[in-house]
Amino acid sequence: MPIPRLSRTRLRRRATAGLAVGALLLGWSVAAQAETPEFVVGFSPAIFQQRPDAVATRIGVWFDGSWVDNDQKPGSVDLNHFNVLFDTRWKSFQAFLEMEYEREVGRDGGEDEREFEIEQAYLRFRPLDGLSLRAGRFNTPAGIWLPVHWSILMDTIAKPPHAAKSLLPEQQLGLEIGGAVFPEWLRRLDGQLDYALFAGVGNDRLEQSDVEGVTVGADVRLRLREHYLIGATAYRQKNDTAKDRSEHNVLLYGEARFVDTLTFRAEYLHQRRERPRGAAWAKTLDVGYAKLRWDFARWFYANYRVSYGDDDGEDGRTDEQLVNTFTLGVQPIPAVRVKFEYAIHDFSGRDGGDFEFWGTSIGVRF
Repeated sequence: MPIPRLSRTRLRRRATAGLAVGALLLGWSVAAQAETPEFVVGFSPAIFQQRPDAVATRIGVWFDGSWVDNDQKPGSVDLNHFNVLFDTRWKSFQAFLEMEYEREVGRDGGEDEREFEIEQAYLRFRPLDGLSLRAGRFNTPAGIWLPVHWSILMDTIAKPPHAAKSLLPEQQLGLEIGGAVFPEWLRRLDGQLDYALFAGVGNDRLEQSDVEGVTVGADVRLRLREHYLIGATAYRQKNDTAKDRSEHNVLLYGEARFVDTLTFRAEYLHQRRERPRGAAWAKTLDVGYAKLRWDFARWFYANYRVSYGDDDGEDGRTDEQLVNTFTLGVQPIPAVRVKFEYAIHDFSGRDGGDFEFWGTSIGVRF
């Protein structure tokens, strides 16, 4: 009698669930080896500073919902994310688990996906500031948006272009070596140098962001006086949904806070593709954005983002896209964010592809 094949979604859920349980059990068993520490649970990150010698677990919850519409499709109202996280730390050890319900909003306001998944599940060992070892499923340490891409922390409703098209995967399933170093010349500038070397694996059954085989990457970023950031990421993967093409990526990014109320940010991605013979996709793809946020009042900010670059259409062609996004944000308290957004999408060479987008989003975190 043949053995029935499990669906991709079920396989991925079983694999990530097993990894999450194993990570938590391993973290707690290591913590209990040398002594019997105190166990505490809280809802604030301050618990790690208040009880540094205890096995501290922080429970976090955040969710957001939106109403979105455009001039081509009917509008929709939905709960977009509901995330629950468990962050356990003891001395140099950390076990992290994040579970998510997600109903993503596409670039045109339409529904992109709806699913339950384990967003992150990893173990971390950090013996020194300059050395950190992490294993499991974790956010890809590339650029500014991907490492911490909770929508409630973002200034806009819509994702930046390289994330909206999933040109780089949001997570890695593998290993990371990273840390922060403080050379003397940087200390005089109140700065630090962060680095990350990471590798992962993916296949069609794991549905690891359309990745096939081994992925490798490296990220380095320089921070100065908590006001300036500049960095670069190199990353390679094999895309199993585009005729098994290999993709070589370089991501450049930076951020500057000129005054307390003005923040500039930019990210630029260059992707070189080993295109199979006869494929219609472009051999190289360039996409990027620049944004300026102005905190003009105590509870309010205005954000303008311009995105420009190549865009792969469903017809197999690669055209150019220009997107102007205007956002008004309201934060009466740090845990609540309301966003009102309007965007204009212009495509060159694609008849009927232009559209306008508008929407409102409300997010809460605990």
